[in-house]
Amino acid sequence: MRKRHVFQSLCALRTLLRQPVTSRIAIIFLACLLILINGRWSTAQQSLWTESSRAAPASPTLVQFNQALQQLAASVLPAVVSLKVHANRETAALPDDHPNVPGSQPQTATGSGFIIRADGLVVTNDHVVEDGIRIDVQLYGGETMEAKVVGRDPVGDLALLKLRTNQRLPVVPLGRSSALQVGEFVAAFGSPFGFEHTMTFGVVSAIKRRFMRSGIVGGYIQTDASINTGNSGGPLVNMHGAVVGLNTATVGRGELGFAIPIDAIKSVLPQLHQSGDVRRGWLGVQIRPLDGNHAREAGLDPKGGVYVLDVLNDQPAHRAGIIAGDVITQFNGAVIQTPLDLQSAVASTPVGTTVRIQLVRKKAQQVLQLTVGEMPTESQ
Repeated sequence: MRKRHVFQSLCALRTLLRQPVTSRIAIIFLACLLILINGRWSTAQQSLWTESSRAAPASPTLVQFNQALQQLAASVLPAVVSLKVHANRETAALPDDHPNVPGSQPQTATGSGFIIRADGLVVTNDHVVEDGIRIDVQLYGGETMEAKVVGRDPVGDLALLKLRTNQRLPVVPLGRSSALQVGEFVAAFGSPFGFEHTMTFGVVSAIKRRFMRSGIVGGYIQTDASINTGNSGGPLVNMHGAVVGLNTATVGRGELGFAIPIDAIKSVLPQLHQSGDVRRGWLGVQIRPLDGNHAREAGLDPKGGVYVLDVLNDQPAHRAGIIAGDVITQFNGAVIQTPLDLQSAVASTPVGTTVRIQLVRKKAQQVLQLTVGEMPTESQ
């Protein structure tokens, strides 16, 4: 390679020497001028910025971590969808082919979801689709298709959709929210403010947060991964690429985000898919944390159970023999320490199941058999 450059230089010099004296002078002058200009341009360029070749080498640990985030995005994003829900709040209950009602104004809301089965089953929040008369779903590649509602769970804020497609679509696996630890890295995916297929990153700030209907889902996952309007229904994913939560709500301007634990969702998905709704367990008691006075009366540690404040007549707890003042310590083998423990355990138990209730009454242990009832809906 070097010999060729030398040969080319000699040929150029021979050609220059054959030119008239005036031409040679002009060529040499132009060459010098170009060298001068280039030198000044390089000096000016170097005074404005520093090229990356002069930068310090990146930390191998940071490079590896950054590559892991890129791989996480590449594996999850193809299964994330963006929703546009067309609704007419005044006429949402009318059939699709009903004539327009004078003065009614159609509305469009945005949200997110994720594909859990390759034939197009999508999980999202109920509040995203509750007033929808048509749902348009945009895939990661830009293709748009309609979706129908398979099932809705307004109490648990969960909805299951089916895309109108014959394609085999990418899916994202579901993990275990029970294994989450505070401080664990997570990423939130969705369409904040309509910006489709966005990824944000943060940590698990807290678990089992009492917020909204926390007793239904076993407490919410709190994260500082940015969640905003339009993120609802998108997945909260761990570093293994598995969904651990369903992005649902925020506090403030998105500084605090909350997600439904995926374990609570998995416990009701079969019902939602098969029947289109969810029936949850019910005891019919009013409970509160066990305070110091009641703990001493029962001979228990303050975290030894939950205190029964009242029992509703002719409800499962009443029929089983539970009375006000009892302290429930176990439900069907699960240790109960907080009201949230009992609420989530009962809600996730199939209606009609017979369970063992262990309790303390006047410092004496008792075990009762109870048949779980059905949680009343808001319309009941």
